[in-house]
Amino acid sequence: MEMKLVLLKLFLDKLGISSEIDTFEKRKTIQKAVYLGQLTDVDLSYRFGWYLKGPYSPSLAEDYYHLADELEIDDKGYEEYQLKKSLSDRLEEVLPLLEKPKEFKLKEVDWLELVASYRYLRRVSKLSDARADEILKEEKPKLYQYRNLAQKKLAEVFSE
Repeated sequence: MEMKLVLLKLFLDKLGISSEIDTFEKRKTIQKAVYLGQLTDVDLSYRFGWYLKGPYSPSLAEDYYHLADELEIDDKGYEEYQLKKSLSDRLEEVLPLLEKPKEFKLKEVDWLELVASYRYLRRVSKLSDARADEILKEEKPKLYQYRNLAQKKLAEVFSE
């Protein structure tokens, strides 16, 4: 197994995210979790752009398909490795952000989409709170009502 796939597998495992990609929701979960995990300065070199469901990386999609192929043929090369403690500790910091608050009444994958999208709009696109809110309201109306939960959780995790 290629080292970048090993690292992706270990990264996902540390975040408690399945490597399975048999549904759209599972693939979306991986996209958002990797985006959020990389915010801890554990950089897997995936770059994200804005798409319909928020931050999306084509190269990550390519890699998780390759990883799935390797796992399907029972390649367990990743078992020989573990994340360095410093990387594992940094990823630990983002775990609370991945947990959906009890007040959030939609699916966990929707929570990840909301948090990743809001963070992307504010930090990558450098939009004001008001403009980020407008985009969420226009493009993600079912998530919009929960934006304050996302803002609060991001502030807690990243001390913003």
